[in-house]
Amino acid sequence: MFNDKIQLPIFFSIAVLTIIYFFYKNPTNYQLTDKIVYVSNIFTYEEKDYKKCRVETWNNKTTWEIPRVEKLELLAKNNITSNEGLEDGELRLISAFLYENEVVVTTSRQRTSEFGTTAYCRYFDCNRVEIPGSIYKAFFFPLTSVHCLRKAGASYMSLSLAAQDELPEPIPFTHRLFDKPQYELGVCGGQIYGMDAKWMQITEFVEHHKLIGARMFYFSVFEIDGMTRMILDEYERSGFAEVSMINTEYTNAAMMRHMVQIHECFYRARNHSKWLLNIDHDEYLIPTGQSILSYIRSLGESAAELVFAIRRVAKFNESLQKYKNIQEVSNDIQMANYNLTNEAGYAAPKVMYRPDKVYATLLHWGYGMEPGFKVHAVPRDIAFLNHYRTISRNFLWSEFMAKLIRQKAKFVQETLPSDYLEKLRGNVVRVVGYVFDKHSVKCESIPWVLRFISKPYLDKLKIYCKS
Repeated sequence: MFNDKIQLPIFFSIAVLTIIYFFYKNPTNYQLTDKIVYVSNIFTYEEKDYKKCRVETWNNKTTWEIPRVEKLELLAKNNITSNEGLEDGELRLISAFLYENEVVVTTSRQRTSEFGTTAYCRYFDCNRVEIPGSIYKAFFFPLTSVHCLRKAGASYMSLSLAAQDELPEPIPFTHRLFDKPQYELGVCGGQIYGMDAKWMQITEFVEHHKLIGARMFYFSVFEIDGMTRMILDEYERSGFAEVSMINTEYTNAAMMRHMVQIHECFYRARNHSKWLLNIDHDEYLIPTGQSILSYIRSLGESAAELVFAIRRVAKFNESLQKYKNIQEVSNDIQMANYNLTNEAGYAAPKVMYRPDKVYATLLHWGYGMEPGFKVHAVPRDIAFLNHYRTISRNFLWSEFMAKLIRQKAKFVQETLPSDYLEKLRGNVVRVVGYVFDKHSVKCESIPWVLRFISKPYLDKLKIYCKS
């Protein structure tokens, strides 16, 4: 005989299962009715009802001058960073980066004809109520960004083009109040747009740069497929990436949002990563003379920008679009598969810089820097960039490279070290497998009570359990 402690749960379970059984066999018949019930009122929360915001110590600060404002005004007058944009861009907010002495609000507005135009910084408390008398008149610089003062008690920011304009929804601060940068080397991952899958490219890009010393990645997403989103989610979850989701008004802007991405990455990395490698996710830094971190440390604290030679590598096939199995992933490492390249050169180079020392940035170089800091051209025997171009695309360097290959121009086959490639392959396989290598639920893993209760639901999921 069972003792009382065992009998009670068994009898209770039988009773519950009996009720559920009769419920499924005899479901309640609900009847529609012609009766109409009117709701007389819905009470809304009014501004006077909000509790007073608590102002934390870090947020109890007001500043009265934008750092380096005279230099920024001069650069704005000379149209620096205004060489690429779309003239009908709406004012849409992306991020509000909170630094020690200012807030920089990034936007997707990139009107080159209105470069340096006035913008008004608007400040809101924790209840999203605008702080009285806090409007600050500023201007766009660089092309897509506005430097604002700090206001004590502000928790959200917005912008307007006139003091009385309707505002975009205020956005919260992204904190960059660090005593010193959190990471020694961060990497911009370029703009992600279009619905072709980039999960394989992104994974290899991140895992390669992790191996050479990078610890933070910054991605700007305009459009994205579901699988690539899952990979980015995994890198965000593990603390290796920050992703800016940017919603513009365009359906076909494609790559014409470079400056939006570059400025978003520049300010996101400022005071977060000491050095920022400004590249796209089809470009790979290859340090061959020594580790890149050792090299930049050897330059001393006066170095603020490094210029890298770049070479184009012909990529003859697209990266994987769908995940089928791990073996396909293992076979699709582009650094192992493609090695037809031209000589590295400094035409259209890419750079690494310190965001706290450089005033502004363009696609291929920074512009202006703090006095006493220097630019270094990195020797090709120390490091260079590989740019993997899919030559089947009629697009920029892709068609140019395809033409050179057809003309039998001078290219070389250069393979990378096999031990490094195997390490990279293993890391890519590990991440991709973790995200995509899944299996269906097995019947034996489901507790027997749930099998009985949930049988109709399990049948819909094609999980068939024997009675």
